Amino acid sequence: MRPISPTLVLASALASTGAAIAFAQTASPKNLPYTAVHDPEFIAPRAATFMNAEDRVIGLMSGQTAKAYPAGILAQHGLVQDASPSGPIAITW
Repeated sequence: MRPISPTLVLASALASTGAAIAFAQTASPKNLPYTAVHDPEFIAPRAATFMNAEDRVIGLMSGQTAKAYPAGILAQHGLVQDASPSGPIAITW
């Protein structure tokens, strides 16, 4: 897997659902080994041109909304704290 910039994260693997989205997050300071992503912002799959079809993601489906958290970004940050209709969630790799 090629390195991915920590400023963007994608959900292209779930794009076939029609409601797939991805998240964007600002880069972390260079002196910290891991900085958690809190309340990520999401982008449309077509905007995530930095992802390849072979890239691994952890997917979450809630109703008609699909989210994907790329393993490359999770490996850089270690933790994403997000929300689901059922309450807060933590995604780790």
